[in-house]
Amino acid sequence: MLKGKIDPSGKPNIVMEGETFALIDGNNGPGPVAAFFAADVAAKKARDKGLSVIGIRRSHDIFQVGLYVERIARQGLIGFAFTDDPTPVIAALGGCRAVMGCNAMAIAVPTQKDPFLLDFSPVATGSTPVRYARRYGADLPEGVAVDADGNPTTNPHVVGDGDGYQPEKGAILPAGSKGYGLLLLIDFLSGALMGCNMGTDHFTQPGAIKGHFFMAIDPSIFGSIDEFRQAVSNRIQSLHEAQTAPGVTEIRTPGEGSFKRREKSLAEGQVLIDVELWKDTLRLCNELGVKAP
Repeated sequence: MLKGKIDPSGKPNIVMEGETFALIDGNNGPGPVAAFFAADVAAKKARDKGLSVIGIRRSHDIFQVGLYVERIARQGLIGFAFTDDPTPVIAALGGCRAVMGCNAMAIAVPTQKDPFLLDFSPVATGSTPVRYARRYGADLPEGVAVDADGNPTTNPHVVGDGDGYQPEKGAILPAGSKGYGLLLLIDFLSGALMGCNMGTDHFTQPGAIKGHFFMAIDPSIFGSIDEFRQAVSNRIQSLHEAQTAPGVTEIRTPGEGSFKRREKSLAEGQVLIDVELWKDTLRLCNELGVKAP
C-alpha cells in the first residue's frame, strides 16, 4: 500500500456468474477482503445448488489460506482454496533457480466440532523462514534449498526470499515430485485459469497480479449432512485412539493444534508475537502516525 501497488479502498465485485460459478474482480484491493467475499459467495451458491467454483482475479496476497475454507466449513460445507504466488522463490524439480512461488492451498471439512483443516504450501520450506533465519543468524534445515549453482545449502543469505526477483541467488526446493506437481496445479487453477500471473510473470507484467480459486461442496447432495459429520468425527476419533510411537504423547489431525492454540489465546486474552514482527509493527505505526496497539 505504501508503494502504491495495492489500493486500500479497492472492493471486490462479481463480474461474471452463473448458478454454480462466479468470477470476482479484486479491483486491486487487499487480498483478504476479496477472499472473504469469495468464500461467502462460494458458500451461498453451494447451499443453493450443491456445489460452486469461484475465481478471483486482479488481487493480492490472501495470507493464511485456511481462514477462508474454515469460514466455508463452519457453514457445514466442504471448502477448497488455491492461491497462486507469482513471486519466484521455488526451483523446478531438478533446477537451481527460482521459477515458481510458494503456491498455497487449503481444504476444510465440517465435523461435529472444529473442522478438519489442511493448510499448506507444497514446498520444503517457505520464504518467511528464510527471512527469519537471516534475522536471527540461523541456518536453514538440511535439504530445503540450493545455491545458485544447484548445490545443497543451509545458508539463508544465498537463497532468494521473494523480496524482488533475485536471479543471482539460489532457491527453495519443492516438496518432492508430488509437491512439484501440486505447485504447478495451483499455478494452472488460480493463475492460468484466472488470467493472472505465474512464476516470473510478476516482473514483466504490471498491476494486480494474483489469482485465487475457491470451491465449495454441500455434503447433503450425497446424503445426510449429520451422518457425514458424524462419520468424519468418528474417523478422527479412531486416529486419536491409535497406538502412538515411542516418545509421542498424542496423535492429532491437521488443524487441531492451531485450534487449540486459538482457544487458549482467546481464553487468556493474549497471543505470543515474534519480537521482530512487533518491532516492525511499532516502526510502521511511527511512520504512519497512528497509535500502537
